[in-house]
Amino acid sequence: MRDHGDDGDDAEFPEFYGGDGDDGDEGADEQDGPEALEPVAFPGGAQEDRVLAAALLAVRHTALLAPVAASPWVGPVRDALVRAHSTAVVMLREGYGPGGEVGAFDIGLTRWMLAGAAGLPGAVRRPEAAVDGQLELARAVFDAVAHPGDGERFAGACALAEGLAGPAAAEERALRARDLADLAAARAAGRRPDGAALEARSAVFGRVRADRVRAELRARGHRIGEVTADFPATATATAPVPVPVPVSERGAEVVRAIVAEMAGRFRVSEEEARRRVLAHFSDLDLTDESDMGDLDHIDHQKPDQWAGSIYLGLEFHEVRWDVDLSTRTPVPE
Repeated sequence: MRDHGDDGDDAEFPEFYGGDGDDGDEGADEQDGPEALEPVAFPGGAQEDRVLAAALLAVRHTALLAPVAASPWVGPVRDALVRAHSTAVVMLREGYGPGGEVGAFDIGLTRWMLAGAAGLPGAVRRPEAAVDGQLELARAVFDAVAHPGDGERFAGACALAEGLAGPAAAEERALRARDLADLAAARAAGRRPDGAALEARSAVFGRVRADRVRAELRARGHRIGEVTADFPATATATAPVPVPVPVSERGAEVVRAIVAEMAGRFRVSEEEARRRVLAHFSDLDLTDESDMGDLDHIDHQKPDQWAGSIYLGLEFHEVRWDVDLSTRTPVPE
């Protein structure tokens, strides 16, 4: 899971790096990326139980953006929450430590992304109680994971989780108690805990909570929507009469991601976003998963870049999460 430093990180998270990385001046100041935590010892016993129980908090309460759905948040905020959720899931499935998939570097990187996202200006972060609470909880969870011997950090993350749970706070407490009991029982029996089962149990709670938050956001005018699940007939310039749109599984995921970005950022309905995206790609084969095929061509740009390009007619490089595009005129359908 470890990311060995991609040049794309500089472009995606410029506020986390010094300079633009293009001039090559040896004297330029640079801000270091995340440091590996390198704990003296990875957690064991009751400490390991707390680490996995903390990961389950992240699974339950950072699920708002998984699966892909329209969201009012873009850039580092979205990416940090997705990272927090996916890292927690891998911890449960593969373990944490020298023999596991998730190591010290992965936890350090996740904490670093969360800290950067929480520190962004409100105008960029588009603050909402739901998402700010998610960021705060995710940071607390991965701080607790990084310091497994600190029971107070774990207790603080638990308190934040109960606050986010709202009317389901009692259920949150019951789930956490059950998680810790099951983890302790597995340890006492000398077997590895069933991370997949624990994850699935928490994911059910997470989906219910995410649906509640989405409903609250829609009630306040956000265009956060349902997950695009089907691709009905559509009309194009060359085919005025609606025709079926064939898509492969990968093609469907590509379209969903672009639709979600367009609906969330530009506050249009998912129906309109889907019409625009499918019309724009009407001359492409959304079932072509071959190397150098049409889907490979689409994947060369990020979903948010496609969303801005299709909706506003911009060049890809003009579509940045930290640029206010609200005054731009949409391309007519």
